[in-house]
Formats: sequence, structure tokens, C-alpha cells
Amino acid sequence: MIRLAWRTLSGRRAGWAAGFVALVLALVMTTACAVLLESSTRAASPTERYAGTDVVVGGQPFVPRAQALLTALNALPSAERAVPELSFPTTAVDASGDPVDAPWDGPSLGHSWESAALGSFALRQGRAPADDAEVVLDGTLAGRLGVGAGDSVRLAGPDGPRTYRVCGVADPPRPLDRQYAVFHTPRQAERLAGSAQPVRAIGVLAKPGTDPAALRRQVEQRVTALYGEAGAPVVVASGAGRAGAEFWNVPSPASVLSSLVGTFGALSLFVAGFVVSGTLSLAVAGRLTEIGLLRAVAATKGQVRRMIAVEALLVTAAAALVGVPGGIGVALLLHRVLLDGEVLPPSFDLSVGPVAPWLTVVLAAVVAQFASFAAARRASRVRPVEVLRESAAPEPRTGWRRVLLGVCVLAGAGVCLGAVASGRLDGGGGTAESMVLVLILGVALLAPLICRAAGAVLLAPAQSLLPGEGALAARNLRRQNARLASVVTPLVLAVSLTGTLLCVPLITADGAQRAERQRVLADHVVTSAGPGIAPGFAERAGRLPGVVAASGQLSLDGELSRADTDTDADADADADADADDTEALIGAGLVAMRADAVPELLDLGVRAGSVARLGAGSVALGDSAARNLDVAVGDRVRVDWDDGTRDTFRVAAVYSRDQGFADALLPIAPAARHAADPLLDTVLVRVAAGADRDSVGRGLEALAAEFPGARAGGGDAQNPGSASGSTEAAGLFVLLLLIMINAFTAIAVVNTLGMATASRRREFALLRLAGAQPAQVLRMLAWEAVLTCVVALSLATLVCAAVLMPLSTALTGSAVPALAAGPLTALAVGTPVVAVLTVVLVGRTAMRRASGAPGGLAGAVS
Repeated sequence: MIRLAWRTLSGRRAGWAAGFVALVLALVMTTACAVLLESSTRAASPTERYAGTDVVVGGQPFVPRAQALLTALNALPSAERAVPELSFPTTAVDASGDPVDAPWDGPSLGHSWESAALGSFALRQGRAPADDAEVVLDGTLAGRLGVGAGDSVRLAGPDGPRTYRVCGVADPPRPLDRQYAVFHTPRQAERLAGSAQPVRAIGVLAKPGTDPAALRRQVEQRVTALYGEAGAPVVVASGAGRAGAEFWNVPSPASVLSSLVGTFGALSLFVAGFVVSGTLSLAVAGRLTEIGLLRAVAATKGQVRRMIAVEALLVTAAAALVGVPGGIGVALLLHRVLLDGEVLPPSFDLSVGPVAPWLTVVLAAVVAQFASFAAARRASRVRPVEVLRESAAPEPRTGWRRVLLGVCVLAGAGVCLGAVASGRLDGGGGTAESMVLVLILGVALLAPLICRAAGAVLLAPAQSLLPGEGALAARNLRRQNARLASVVTPLVLAVSLTGTLLCVPLITADGAQRAERQRVLADHVVTSAGPGIAPGFAERAGRLPGVVAASGQLSLDGELSRADTDTDADADADADADADDTEALIGAGLVAMRADAVPELLDLGVRAGSVARLGAGSVALGDSAARNLDVAVGDRVRVDWDDGTRDTFRVAAVYSRDQGFADALLPIAPAARHAADPLLDTVLVRVAAGADRDSVGRGLEALAAEFPGARAGGGDAQNPGSASGSTEAAGLFVLLLLIMINAFTAIAVVNTLGMATASRRREFALLRLAGAQPAQVLRMLAWEAVLTCVVALSLATLVCAAVLMPLSTALTGSAVPALAAGPLTALAVGTPVVAVLTVVLVGRTAMRRASGAPGGLAGAVS
């Protein structure tokens, strides 16, 4: 069977060449993704600020009852000492007045000088801070600012911008790659931390000769003894786990790359599977006459199927020799692009192991075998006499199982999209992208039938309007649904996926802006260009002439639960756990504002109660949170803060405009002392009636100049509590994804069109014998390419509309979605151009070969 497959493959090199090219391209894409994914799993995040410790007790974000734990850990016989760490956000300001962002989306934090021992920081210039106006900078930050001991530096911290004198520069054994560190005196650090629970972590240094594993067990015993078996919001870490405790709220470059490459790889496999399947199916379909001859000379169905399976396996092995090295080269190129774009730190190495190449080869072989099995199954079931009797291979029929599966897939997608349009299903979080893949799957399953319907709807009416060559082209396409479907499917895939990935962010942003316009009553919105805005900005903005109300928006995390009505409002941290009658518990995004300013600044669409009653002991809940907790106005809810404490509030209002805002709105006074980050996301300012709005705007701009990172007149408020993540990495990967998918699809379509056109040499010779001129045949091919692209673009438009219109309806209230007009227009224009050039060039070559064959055109026909 292998010998027969090899002989057949050698004799059908042109037929399998398209499958070989498709498999090479698929292997290049999937290998590049697999190598990057394997590198992300092998990459370790090195410990930086806790590198000098043996065991770390990390709070997320605070260590509750830190003093008691510190005393217990210092009493350990194996511990030399336990050192607390106080951390708070602080941003250095360069000479031009711009904030200096930490590298790789990391933190820029201020600390107490006593916690420098946790990272084994050693002074290389100057001395330790002795005065509250003195600081020590880490060497990386000092180099970035170009300052040294004796210079001055401006820092924007929780208390606003202040000028400090640099008394020293300190370096750890390994330079900081993901953060900046500033060290204050212990008294100044405690004041700037400004929290009831200021300790973020406790590092334990072991005595010489102590086993770190034994020390960790002792620490875990003390933690259990203090907090009980249920534990507390703390983690005990040692070794490589210290990095996780240090960067618990900051995604590592490896995790960001892993999530993006995972999406990239899944889409690449999806695209590659469709293109390879369609190409191999077309290659086998073009051999129906040959297969019928084999069946006529007593070849069994199983032998035909095994022959084609072995051919596909041999082609996959040959493609792997080219595709895998090419994929590794692409991975190296992408790695260099990510390093140059500062998406990944220089320490992130590319790991090329045996797992990724072998895995991609196996996946490619599985896809090729599935595709060849499906094609061979249809081909082997054709009656030999029927094939040999026909002048051309018969059009394969679409099986009822395939039709049923395609209808079920489209029906399921329709149900989900209806739920998105009605608001019962969230369209974010990749739902829209998933739905477009499901729709494309349904279109691919029903492609022959859809192309037949498209021929009746689009091509039949156009047939009478087109010139002679165009009418003949339309008639050819209507009679060859399988050939039309093989070209249309990858085009629909590329255009639909590109349109969705480009337009979904635009629709989401449009929906967020619309929601903000409905919710925000403020005349001015001050946004943050850095980690946040100091609370002092909002206080000073409220004192500007003409301002009637001003408040910052402070984002917090916590857990909301329903409290018993018999519980006193002030029974929070002292409440007995056994008396906790919580009926529901949800993780919540919380926003805190000045209670008296909320009615002037926000229109939350209150449906029960009043935000005017919001006070120190009350809270306003969003609709979804109120439903989940089953509470109404007058009921009580508990908030479990991240610092381990708890407060109880009475529900003063329930509002409907909670999407993209917050699950609960709290007064800022009781909430600020529990915030992990005291900096404000935005500041809202309302101008009094009759006051000069422009004058207030100029006052805010002058005030923003004193607070680095504040941006007056920045437009709409940002969604509080939303994490920015690694937007640069996401944008870069989406761009690379679209470029690779469209390049891959373009080559695959050219490949498929070329193969389909080259196999029509007999048809071209027959047309020439009937009196057609070469130019007429080429014009017919050009019309076929244009009409094929019209069908494909029409179907892609329907797929995109089916996904984008429900999403736009749910987010913006309008069924007309925002579109990336420029890229989509270029794609719609470029697709027919590439298709026409391909078929014209291949058709001209095929006609020359037909006329040059023995016997000329008559020999080619026979």
C-alpha cells in the first residue's frame, strides 16, 4: 500500500502540491505558536524585592493582625528575624514633568528602608535616609532619572507630589527588571501607607545553617495558629514561589504571553484545519476518474481509503521538514519583535524544545488524516461505472449527517447571539470571537448548499446582465458548487475573522462611551495618565471658583454578602464566624466617592431608593448585585475587604446603570482606609449654574500641572476598577494574528485557485476548439474569480453582521455597529485583485500546455 501510494503520489505531484503548500503554511503558524507557548510555560518570573528572604508571608494585599504575626515569627527558633514591608504607590517625575512608568507593566512602589533587607539591597552611593525628606532610589530608577546622591527628585505619592533629596542609591544582587523601588524612613513610609493595615508582607530570614523547608513549616504552623485552619488572605511562599507573592496582582510577562499565544494558537489551528481540509478535499475530488478506474479493476473501498491516507501522511512528513524549521524561524522573529517593542523583558528567553515541534507535526498529521478520510470516504463510494461514463467527475453530494450537523451549529449560534442582543448573555470576554468561529464552522459544513443558494440568489440574476464571458462564468460556478465552496470557505473565514477582531473593540469602546455619557453628569473629567491621581487633587478641585461638586473615583475589590437584619451595623470585624448567616457571596468591583457629590456627578438610573441618602453607613447596589444577593432598599449587606476586615452597610439605593461601572457605590470616607491603592482613577467636576465652564477647565489644567499623571479635559471617564492588563501586548498580537491569518489565507486561496484552474486544461482546450479566443477564456476566468469573491464577501458580510449587530444592540442600543472602514475596504478590494491575477496567470499557462501537448488541442480534449 505504501509503494502504491508513493507511485500514485509521484504521478500526481501537481495534485498534491497544493496540499503540501497548505500543510507547510499550517505547520509554520502552529509551530511558531507552540514554541512561544512552550517558552511561556518554561519562563520563570525571578524574585526581585524578596530575593533576600527565605520565607515570605504575603498579604493580598494586606497582612491582617500583622503585629501579632510579626511577634510570633520573630520567636521562631530557626528565624534570625522577621521584617515587615510597607508598600504604597509612588511615581518618579522626570525633568520634563512626565511620570516615569515602571517597565513591563510592573509597580513603582515606595517602601520603608528597613524592608531593604528583604531584597538584600546594598548602598553603592550615599547613606540610608535619616530625615523624612530624604529617599534612597534603586539603581535602575536612579539611572533612568539621571540622578545620584545629593540630587533632588520629585515623587508623586498618595499625598501628592513632593520634592525629596536623594541621600543614597542602592542595588540588589540582581537588578530590578519589573519595578522601581523608593525607600523612605520608617516613619514617613507608615504615614504614606495611610492604611489601618499597612503591612503588605513579612519576610523571614533564616539563621545560618537552617533548612529553608523546616523554616517554612514552622512559619505555616504559626500562620495556622494565628488565623485558624480556615486561613486568611495571606500566602506562605519560599523559593520560586516568592515571586508569586511579590507580584500577586501584576500579571507576569509569561502569563500575558501564554494567554495571548493560546488564543493565537487556537485561531491558527482553526484556520489551518479549514484550509488544509478544503485543499486536500479538492485534491482528492479532482482524482475521481482515477479512483473510479481503480475501483473498476477490483480495488476495494478500504484500499482506496488507505492509499489516500498514506499519501496524506507522506505529504505531511515532507511538509514537516519545511514547516517546522520555518515555524521556529517565525517564533524567533516574533520573540525579537516583542523584545524590541518592550512587551517582554530582556530576560525572557525563547525555549525551543522537542515538545512544540513534535506536537505541531502530530496535530498537522491528525488534521490531514481527518481531511483525507472525509474526502476518500466520499470518493471511494462513487460507482466506478458512473465515474467512467461521465465526461467529467460527478459533483459530490452533501451527506445528510453533514447537513444536520451544520444546521444544528447555526441554530445554536443563533440562540446565543439572540441572548447577546437581549442582554441575557455578555458579549464580551471573547464571546463575539467565539460566535464567529461557530458561524464559520456552520458555513463550512453547509458550504455546497449555501453556494448553491448563493448561485440562485446572486449569480442567476447577474447572468442575464453580464457580457458573454461573464454569463458563461456565472453558469460554470452554478454547476460546480464543490469547487466554488472550496474557494469561498477560506475567504469567508479570513474576512469574517478579520472584520470581527477589528470591529469588536470599536463597538466595545463605543458602548463604554455611550454608557459614560448617560451616567456622567460632570462637566469635566480628569483622567490618569499614570498609576492614579493623588486624593489631594479632588480636594483642591472642589475648592476652585465655580465648582459646585467634585469627587474622585476610588476603585476597590471586595466581597459582597447579605447580612442578617438583626446584626448591628457596626458589628464588622468582631462578628463571630459561626453567626455568619450569609446566603450569597459575590466577588465585587467597588467604587467609592464623596457621598454628597454623587447626585451632582452621576445619573445611575436609580430604580429604588435614592443616592441622596448615601452616607457613612449606607451603600448603593447595582441591579445585578442586588439580584444575586436578593436584597432591596433597607436591607443590609456586608463588605469583606481585602485587608481582612469587614463592614456592614444598609442599602440606600439600587441603580440600573451598573454595566461597566461597579457592583456597589460606597462613601469614600469609610472605604479609603481599606484600599490597596489609595490613588484615584478619575476625578469628576461639576460646574455651578451660571459659572464659566472654560474658566474652571483652565483651573483644572493648572492644577493638573502640579499633579504629574493627572490629565484635565481627557474626555470620558474611564471604567473604574477595570484592569488595563497588557494592552500593548494584546494590540501587537492581534495585529500579528490578523497579518498572519490573512497572509496564510491569501496564499491558500491562491494555491486552491491555481490548482482548480490548472485542472481545467481539458475544458480550456474544448473551448478553444469551439472557437473561443484565448482572451475570451481569460476574461471568463477573471469573471469567475470576481463572482467567487462577490459570493465570499457577501457570506462574510452576513457572518459579521450576525455577530456584530447583536453585540452593538446590547452595548450601544443601535443595530448599526462601528466599523473599521479602512482595513475592511482594503480587504474587500484586494481579495478580487489577487484572485483575478491568480486565475489569469494559471489559466494562460494551462492553455499553453494544452496547445503544446501531443496532438494539440484535440489531444488535450481526448
